[in-house]
Amino acid sequence: MNKVELSSRKALAVFDVGKTNKKLLIYDSDLTLLDSTYEQFDAVESGDLLVESTDEAFAWLQGALSKAAAEHDIGCISVAAHGAACACLDASGGLILPVLSYTFDPGDEFHREFYREFTDPKTLQRQTSTPDMPGLGSMAKTLYFIKTRYPEKFDDIRTILPLPQYYGFLMTGVAGLEHTYPANHTYLWDFEKNGWSDVARGLGVVELFPTPVRKPWDVLGTISPEFSKKTGLSPDVIVSVGIHDSNAALLPYLITTKDDFVLNSTGSVCVAMHPTDRVGLADDELGKMVFYNLSAYGRPVKTAIFLAGMEFDAYMGLIAQSAGEREFPGIDEAPIKEVLADRSLFILPSMVPIGMFPESPARVVENGRIYPFGNLFTGEVPSFFPDFKTAYTVLSVGLALQTKAALDRVGAVNGTPLFVEGGFRKNEVYTAVLSQLYPDSNLSLTNMEEATAFGTALVGKAALDGVDPKELSHLFRIDKKQVSARKLPGLESYANAFFGMVGG
Repeated sequence: MNKVELSSRKALAVFDVGKTNKKLLIYDSDLTLLDSTYEQFDAVESGDLLVESTDEAFAWLQGALSKAAAEHDIGCISVAAHGAACACLDASGGLILPVLSYTFDPGDEFHREFYREFTDPKTLQRQTSTPDMPGLGSMAKTLYFIKTRYPEKFDDIRTILPLPQYYGFLMTGVAGLEHTYPANHTYLWDFEKNGWSDVARGLGVVELFPTPVRKPWDVLGTISPEFSKKTGLSPDVIVSVGIHDSNAALLPYLITTKDDFVLNSTGSVCVAMHPTDRVGLADDELGKMVFYNLSAYGRPVKTAIFLAGMEFDAYMGLIAQSAGEREFPGIDEAPIKEVLADRSLFILPSMVPIGMFPESPARVVENGRIYPFGNLFTGEVPSFFPDFKTAYTVLSVGLALQTKAALDRVGAVNGTPLFVEGGFRKNEVYTAVLSQLYPDSNLSLTNMEEATAFGTALVGKAALDGVDPKELSHLFRIDKKQVSARKLPGLESYANAFFGMVGG
């Protein structure tokens, strides 16, 4: 029996590092989910800094793997993590500072200083395909913060590791790097040159990243004797190099879809992703959350994001206070058609000045009267909020229109196949409106409940078997439920009014 045959029987452990939720999922050799557990680790204050709880998360991972090792013959650990965070290590492999949270904001003067050093936000967005992310949402800003506020610490840096590779380093003692993380809204990557940007060179950090840049499914190394002892895992367990979480979610679609498509991954953040061969941002995309990253295969992916789930949850909380707790309604065309025909009720972005309409203040409009978002918490509530079905419809239609703006900006046109995954695929008002906005597109709802984790399992399986993930396409199928386009009279006029008010 050869090595591949032996390895193919091993289970896969996936460490999915979300911003708050940290998950350990176990998949068998056929990529069937066997077990999962999770814990929440919020960013914590450390002096004047806001930092990630990496020590606590890693200790939890060791304990969770110890329990998993007693039940499963694990052959590979594969890691995916949320964007922006990185670990800076000294010569002994220790952190020079705790891992800074990307939600930490050093203040307006810091951002002005950064752009004085590296040119204005829109020019930099055009050069590096990175928008002006809030806080330390760009890795270059994290490194600039350390360089200017902690220069002695910065001088001690010998290695910079993105978050997936940092956890891999803790498990193996090996430092590695792959391309999906440094090329994801970091200011560090030049997509035209397919290499490090002038910002990275100006910061003096290029030599601090491990070389060479590897594939996510390359083997980083085997676990260290210490990690093996603490977890009970076999010392020959391998760890893959790792992957950025959005690119992990995209990977199953890349290896099963030959034609052009756009993935609309929905949740707290709505992420529209369009694999493409061309890189370039239009003038009206500058200043908005439109950017490029590199797929697991190193190809450009045009991406647009907005805070769909956050807006939905905030407004539904207010609506529930007015209307009482209700189950989310299924599809009912009557209130949709009424809202569209009347064109007097709107819930408009943006709660946070990022996304597709950063200059539009969040507000509710009812018969021409404007209710600023902040006033809704003081009892100044529109009269339609107690009507749960109507309020839910207005909110869902507005989020579908924001989604259209994101999809259009990544290059979707009427006729482009669209996949919708995540929580919003269950919102039938949202999907019905979206299908009518692209009536000639094959809009499909997919069954990828744990898309990031599954894509990360694909990476681990490929590493374990020594194959390209494309060779694993026979192991799974993405079930798709096509949404039939409904005739919703008045949608075009409503959309025009909506975009006119938000500036789109």
